[in-house]
Amino acid sequence: MDRIDVLGDSNKRFDLFTKELLAETNDSELQEIVKKAAEELDSPIALVSLVLDQVQFFKAHVGLPPVLASARGTHRDVSFCQFVVRDGVTFEVSDAANDPRIPQHVVKEYNIQAYLGVPIMVEENVMGSLCVLDTKKRGFSKEEHSRLKKLAELVNERLGAMTRNRRQSRLDLTEATLKPAFSELSSSLKSIQDFIKLDYLAKTSIKTFLNHSNYLFSDKSQYSEAIRLAFEAAKKAHQLSNDLLFEIELAMNDGLDCLNALEQIVMNIESTKLSEIVISAQDLSRNATKLIGGFPLPDFKSDPKIYTKGNLAIAIITNCLLIISSELGKSESSNGISLETNEHDEFIDLLFSAENLSKVSAQKIITDLNKLIGLEHPTIRVDLIDEKIKLQFMTINKKAPRKD
Repeated sequence: MDRIDVLGDSNKRFDLFTKELLAETNDSELQEIVKKAAEELDSPIALVSLVLDQVQFFKAHVGLPPVLASARGTHRDVSFCQFVVRDGVTFEVSDAANDPRIPQHVVKEYNIQAYLGVPIMVEENVMGSLCVLDTKKRGFSKEEHSRLKKLAELVNERLGAMTRNRRQSRLDLTEATLKPAFSELSSSLKSIQDFIKLDYLAKTSIKTFLNHSNYLFSDKSQYSEAIRLAFEAAKKAHQLSNDLLFEIELAMNDGLDCLNALEQIVMNIESTKLSEIVISAQDLSRNATKLIGGFPLPDFKSDPKIYTKGNLAIAIITNCLLIISSELGKSESSNGISLETNEHDEFIDLLFSAENLSKVSAQKIITDLNKLIGLEHPTIRVDLIDEKIKLQFMTINKKAPRKD
């Protein structure tokens, strides 16, 4: 069979293909790696192949036939690398022409007879392979397998760096954009705050007038019913205005709290007190948590500083609250989220719990949080303890690594 597609429809790894990964410009580091792979495994062709939805893209290559070098890829269903992506392990072909597992198109068109491919990863997702190909039948020794795997680790490091650089540039751009927006928003909210203060002064005068009027109306025989009705309407309007003003004031204060919390995230805060971080997370998640009963703050027996940078800690706790709220919303829970703390010598546990939070939902929350945090972080741990979501932060009490 000339064509075989073993991967089917799209999956989550496609979200990781940034324009940097798919750029056709040669990457010098990856080029050096494929050259070394070809030399060390004595193969005429070596590739860094990224397996996409319809095609495999050659991010780096050496020794390809001119037509493939120019195209920088082939259709996915004629590739050998799709099997590496499917299984997530090394894939070897020693006699391609007589191997029923693989598509025969490149065998016939380019006389590819042997192949060895090792998975390459971005954020624990197999994106493609580092592979070598030969135009003669051959096997590959254990030593050659080992060499190619070591070179694949270098590819992983390079692809990871490209992805992180992309995200850091986005973060820098976002920060530069948000700072003036925060300033403008803060000025707007302060204008509303000034309006509320002036309105309270005006309402004090109105209230004084209404009090005097109410006293004069105490003798019902002296005043017409029409004036009395107007007075009652004025009192009602005054009360409605007071209620609305109170709601505006609460909303403005919530907005200022949220603004302050957002500024904490944009700023590259170093070690921060735990209470300040949790309060910021409460402010940022308020709209979600109030729908499921709220998130009251606990009494902090102590208020340690933590090693994790403040902006990262705020983001983690906020997302924890948002994800828990989303899961509780599915069961229409309205009992809110509870938080208890458990402090140890070098770290502190934040234990989030809620009624109607099933073990399945709790495990999903853990999985989602670990995806957001990314690779294992030396100052943060996420775990599930008796259906409680545990966020463990290293505290600044004793010497500990700083690797933010």
